[in-house]
Amino acid sequence: MSNALRTATKSALGATVATALPQCGYDRCIFILAHMRCGSTALSNILCTRPDVSGYGEAHVRYDGKGALGRLVVNQALRKSWKPGATHLFDKILHNRHDEAAPEAFFRSFGIFVARRPAASIRSICKLYRDLGRDGEYPDHEAAAIYYLERLHAMHLLWDRFAPERRFGITHAALLADPEAALAALGTQLALSPPLENRYESHAASRKGGGGDPFASGKYTRIEARADAPEADAALELDISPDLRAKVEAAYARFEAQVAGA
Repeated sequence: MSNALRTATKSALGATVATALPQCGYDRCIFILAHMRCGSTALSNILCTRPDVSGYGEAHVRYDGKGALGRLVVNQALRKSWKPGATHLFDKILHNRHDEAAPEAFFRSFGIFVARRPAASIRSICKLYRDLGRDGEYPDHEAAAIYYLERLHAMHLLWDRFAPERRFGITHAALLADPEAALAALGTQLALSPPLENRYESHAASRKGGGGDPFASGKYTRIEARADAPEADAALELDISPDLRAKVEAAYARFEAQVAGA
């Protein structure tokens, strides 16, 4: 089957599913809007372990209309993670191509924004792709830094399109400093009952095919606190120009200020 035919088939099936299932409403969706290597897999696992949240991690769906939610359900069903009775549909979005054409209805969902300090994120992106044997995609710190900068810029714009009660922002450092407090605050904002717990079972789909962290996700069952994360991350060096370093640092500082003022 050609790529064009495959895309057309997915679109038609997604539109049909979205029309047939009441579950396919943006107001019932929870999205993590983040960048690679920021702790989003662990947070996804926490949410998707719940029976009322259907998902597993990053589904790589392009959100361009209601039919996208049907494609999300089909994606989850194929990966044995769809929960027909769940209250919420979940996805993790880490690339601009997946949310740059988001319709107005998309912003009736609940958006969880997560970011990590640039040096640690950029170095970790390069290491991940090197370990995957795909280092041609992010061959050096500069390529990863450009991705990071563009993604944080997009997240900055997306943040303001969500109503304050429909968004939650947190840094990787704050999540690791006190996971229980962070999860309690997120659960309250989401109005989840019972509350979020710091425990999870890593779904197999989150460890393959770009669904999440293929190396660490299956090794843990909770988010482990790490108080030294901010200092350790800030001390890392990058092989990029001073100008690009200043831009990624400024983008992260803007994220911190944005979520702190929520």
